[in-house]
Amino acid sequence: MLRVLTLLAGMTLTFFVQAEEVVTGTLEEIISEDFETGKVERRFSLKDEQSGHYYFIEVEELKRKGMKSGDRVKIRGERGKKHILHIRETEKLEIRDEE
Repeated sequence: MLRVLTLLAGMTLTFFVQAEEVVTGTLEEIISEDFETGKVERRFSLKDEQSGHYYFIEVEELKRKGMKSGDRVKIRGERGKKHILHIRETEKLEIRDEE
């Protein structure tokens, strides 16, 4: 029984460690409007410079951190459903010159 509990605890810890991501890139704002209802939705995307994967971040989380579209950032957080990244730590970075 102890072996089973140890195995389960190890698997659970591995699952949580794998869910955490560190993503570096430039924030881009996405604005979509439903013309029938007039509802406007704002979200931010972040393309990881290393992997090329896209992540989405809720507007309210970024507002609390003082970040905006065009900022180059490094975000550590947990990846949720539909590639939504829930912020744990953020860092604004200098914009790189792309030559």
